[in-house]
Amino acid sequence: MKGIITTIQRMSIHDGPGIRSTLFLKGCDLRCAWCHNPETWSKHRQLQYIASKCIRCGTCIAACDQKALRAGERLVIDRAGCNRCGKCTEVCPTGAMSWIGREVSADEAVRELSADKIFFRTSGGGVTLSGGEPLLQAGFAREVLGGCLAQGIHTAVESNLTENWDVVETFLPLVKLWMCDLKLADPELHRRWTGQGNGRIISNLRQLADKGVPIIVRTPVVPGVNDTAEAIDALCRIISGLGGNVAYELLGFHPLGFGKFDDLGMTNPMAGTGALDGSILEELKKIPRRYGIKSKL
Repeated sequence: MKGIITTIQRMSIHDGPGIRSTLFLKGCDLRCAWCHNPETWSKHRQLQYIASKCIRCGTCIAACDQKALRAGERLVIDRAGCNRCGKCTEVCPTGAMSWIGREVSADEAVRELSADKIFFRTSGGGVTLSGGEPLLQAGFAREVLGGCLAQGIHTAVESNLTENWDVVETFLPLVKLWMCDLKLADPELHRRWTGQGNGRIISNLRQLADKGVPIIVRTPVVPGVNDTAEAIDALCRIISGLGGNVAYELLGFHPLGFGKFDDLGMTNPMAGTGALDGSILEELKKIPRRYGIKSKL
């Protein structure tokens, strides 16, 4: 079984307990306006151009048989005319031109991930599958998780839970911790800001909670989207009714990944949005506590 990934992020401390290695899979069925990982939206590999690395030598232009590159203040890429041959990336001397996305087998992924087992053992960490939406590559994801468990490695998944329950259910024996985003309680606002409603997400959350599996529900708190007491209170009403082994985490928005939109020739829907004020986040964190919702498992 093979899958398409973007990277393996080692020494991660924000994707589950302990020190973790996080495998980012390509492909996502949401289009969250504030996304930090737009390179994972498409399931295909994408051409990345990092202008700050470019020395404007013109080598890539000369190598492009499709004439999809031309000089300008920064390199101009005709992405519709690009046939993804990769010649530009092969000749670029600085790495300004590169591919995002590579195909690996599940066995290869497990070998790379298990190289960090000593850090997992000493820190109580493990492997996390993220994206994108890892459940979109279900067969590959299951093989990777199974391979990790066979080596005694703790497994976690970061999922938006938009897949059918019959897909989610197949992961129950393989995932020790679920980290699931719930961005907005209002289904129409959820659709406006992410491209989909939240009905299936909430239904899947309830079914997971009924199974008693460990779940951390997370909400990225984004200025102008859900950074109000009303928005967080509405989410807490849902989460407090889940029961089971559920914790809730509010994450302050930051724009650190926004440069990726330019690198990939994509439009940033929230360009210019600044980081969430920390004092606002601290006030909002009081709301889950009033509902008696755990902040940690």
